[in-house]
Amino acid sequence: MSREDYISISNTSKHFGSVKAVDDISFNIGEGEFFSLLGASGCGKTTLLRMLAGFEQPTLGNIYIDGQPQAGVPPHQRPVNMVFQSYAIFPHLNVHKNIAYGMRKSGLSKAEVDKKVDEMLELIKLPGYGSRGAHQLSGGQRQRVALARALIKQPKVLLLDEPLGALDKKLREQMQLELRALQRDVGITFVFVTHDQEEAMTMSDRIAVMSLGKVLQIDSPTRLYEVPQIKEVADFIGTINFFEGSIKGKEGDSVVVDAKGLGTVHASASNDSVPESGSITVAVRPEKFNLSFQQPNVQSNVAEGTMQAAAYLGDRSHYYVQVEGRDAPVAVAAQNAQRQMETVNADEHAKVWLTWEEDSALLLSR
Repeated sequence: MSREDYISISNTSKHFGSVKAVDDISFNIGEGEFFSLLGASGCGKTTLLRMLAGFEQPTLGNIYIDGQPQAGVPPHQRPVNMVFQSYAIFPHLNVHKNIAYGMRKSGLSKAEVDKKVDEMLELIKLPGYGSRGAHQLSGGQRQRVALARALIKQPKVLLLDEPLGALDKKLREQMQLELRALQRDVGITFVFVTHDQEEAMTMSDRIAVMSLGKVLQIDSPTRLYEVPQIKEVADFIGTINFFEGSIKGKEGDSVVVDAKGLGTVHASASNDSVPESGSITVAVRPEKFNLSFQQPNVQSNVAEGTMQAAAYLGDRSHYYVQVEGRDAPVAVAAQNAQRQMETVNADEHAKVWLTWEEDSALLLSR
């Protein structure tokens, strides 16, 4: 049975002078979990990863791995290994020797090490590449070799510091899927640092969204996108429209809000922090809106606007609709489920209507 507190971070802070790079955070990471630390540059995610690795010591708090305190334990004695963005493979060694490098003091015979290297080459889908020089590898192949070198010692935790950042977009997307499959194959805990929300959403079991040294929310990719708990998380994950409003009361299970740009909104309370009255932010994802050039026959959750611009992007189209009471146009997205032989016609200032479901409107109090 896997443990939910395989890694435990308890009231942990890291200060550099007056700067609080990590500010009193506490959470657990489960055994065998693919866990991502996500945030903009300077949010503290890499500092936290370096504390897990032992390259930095916490100013305050404690870190435990598999129940063991890590205070004062040097990096080489921790049950972790690390993969960097720069690959950090040795250019003067071939693939076999790069992967076997960490096994020099393992006490295993050459035949046993060779067998493990061959197993790693199979795992990273590079069988027969052992004799190749580092200069003969593509960026993606070098990253796989770096992963194999980190995994051959069978660490309890693999730490990954933006390891796909140096790859081009198409290769990065391919490696995301391969890395997730690799993690499932080996079954060890991965802690992954990235500023790329799509990357984190693609691979992770759970994501910690960080800002200014704090953890804002920890949740699954689906819940972070569909039910963010605060405005900052909603704004960071994907595209979203915000409408300022005030709560008018309740009608059954619905909260009634008077929102600038949308009028009267009936919404389901998306979290426990929604107050009974006062100011509130209504948030709606672009794909949650339905756009119509004919006035719909509905009484609530409908807003009239004018088309400002549109873009055909192949699999989907983006529309920008100006509504009264809101300075910025509303972003609307629609899948192109049927073949489009003509580009989207966005007649400037054409009248359009937006509708949305009650559970598509998020209510955020902060």
